Amino acid sequence: MIPHLELYNNTSGTWPSEACLEEFRKALQALLPELMSCPPGPDHVLSQLDEVEISIVDDPTIARVHGEFLHDPSPTDAITFPYGEILVSCDTAERYAGEHGLSRDEELFRYIVHGLTHLHGYLDAEPEDRAALFAVQEPLVSRYCPK
Repeated sequence: MIPHLELYNNTSGTWPSEACLEEFRKALQALLPELMSCPPGPDHVLSQLDEVEISIVDDPTIARVHGEFLHDPSPTDAITFPYGEILVSCDTAERYAGEHGLSRDEELFRYIVHGLTHLHGYLDAEPEDRAALFAVQEPLVSRYCPK
């Protein structure tokens, strides 16, 4: 089963725009079958979910959630919950993209794909796990990210 995706901008800023979010929605729905055709990781739940809720938040919000659930009160790029919720920080995406000469839209899209890859069971705590996750994530970002 391929879950339905809901994508929300829960920030007070103007980025990402509704047009950007609509492009993301279409691209993410298109990449899900390819992601789900990859061998799942050990803690996969993506195929068992009816829906995945993706919320774009700011750094203060993601830092609060990071502190509450992972005991680290600093901002982070993405937090994934196994019941099908992904939070991504547009502030972190914009800052990282600016520091590395990248597109902020592509960086934000990467964070969302990262969360979906976690739901498919891939981990990133250890270097070898991170390499396996990125081997799935990065080709998807390259193929599906709206330009």
